[in-house]
Amino acid sequence: MNKLSSIAYYVTDKISSNDISLSEYVTTDCILQNKKGREVASNLPPQPCCLTRYQRGDILIANIRPYLKKVWFADIDGGASSDVLVFRAKEGHSPSFLYAVLLQDSFFDYVMQGAKGSKMPRGDKEQILRYEMPILSCSEESIGTFFLNLDQKIRLNEQINQNLPIPDHSSEVVEVHHAA
Repeated sequence: MNKLSSIAYYVTDKISSNDISLSEYVTTDCILQNKKGREVASNLPPQPCCLTRYQRGDILIANIRPYLKKVWFADIDGGASSDVLVFRAKEGHSPSFLYAVLLQDSFFDYVMQGAKGSKMPRGDKEQILRYEMPILSCSEESIGTFFLNLDQKIRLNEQINQNLPIPDHSSEVVEVHHAA
């Protein structure tokens, strides 16, 4: 078994909230539950502050209430609030593979085992890096690419489903046959 720390680390680079746009700002509120990505934040911090600088290919996870499974594979650069953990794949490792690892329900279950607090539990950053992953015979890149493609197809199908018309059955005649 390999530990998460063997393929990833927490990003600690900082950026001022004054140097990003609303579309580049990520909070725990704008990362969607159940691994559904993210939406644009509703507002920037009211006071200028330091944020964690993330970049395209980083994986962002809301660290408050980890059971909500809020995770996003960054497709832009920007800044994240302090309650968002920013993971970056180490040199020689695939960001998409790291995303595939962090998408697993077993990862979120593990984080909850070490979470602190009852009303608003937070993951333990040191414990999270000890998450054990199986050693795989396939390449990280092929596994990561598979998960990214699958994730993209799921999101596309969800968008299609949201745009489907709802059938109106109110005018249909229902025939009732009685047995003689």
